[in-house]
Amino acid sequence: MVDAFKSVVVLILIIIGFVVYPALRITDRSDEVSRQAAASAVQEFVDTTRGKGYIDVRDYETLLGQLDGTGAVFDVQMEHYRKTIQPYYTDPNNPATFQNRYTIEYIGTFTRDILDNLYPYTVVNEELRRYPMHAGDLLQVRVQSKGTTLNSRLQGMVLGSTTHIPILASYGGMVRSEAP
Repeated sequence: MVDAFKSVVVLILIIIGFVVYPALRITDRSDEVSRQAAASAVQEFVDTTRGKGYIDVRDYETLLGQLDGTGAVFDVQMEHYRKTIQPYYTDPNNPATFQNRYTIEYIGTFTRDILDNLYPYTVVNEELRRYPMHAGDLLQVRVQSKGTTLNSRLQGMVLGSTTHIPILASYGGMVRSEAP
């Protein structure tokens, strides 16, 4: 009886050692590669658009294609903050009352409005399908995986937990040049 029990325990340990653990390591590495690919795609997109001074449909579709290549489904969030300078006047109708002070404010535009510019409801020229930005504006792009990855499902099955750790990538910065 003791020998049969030892055989079952050894068999279970062999299965864990030769099947389950390598599968966990492979899927963990796969998630890491997807995370790096997503971060690289977001960084390339943001740097390209910051350098150009506008978001182009081709650049956005390239970003989506690179994210799709990871095998995960991503939610892409974009934020553009337009820089505005507000001077202080005691009488706004009289320019001579300028108080030698001003504030810098950022007005936010988000994903839906940016995509409405890129994909308008009417047919327009390809050159007009851009979202323009100005030097000094801020652009931030965040992507997050929506579903569970193979690693999350496998860990949930082996460890008995349902932890979902999404693939996240975020990158942003100041726009360097203006759209022509």
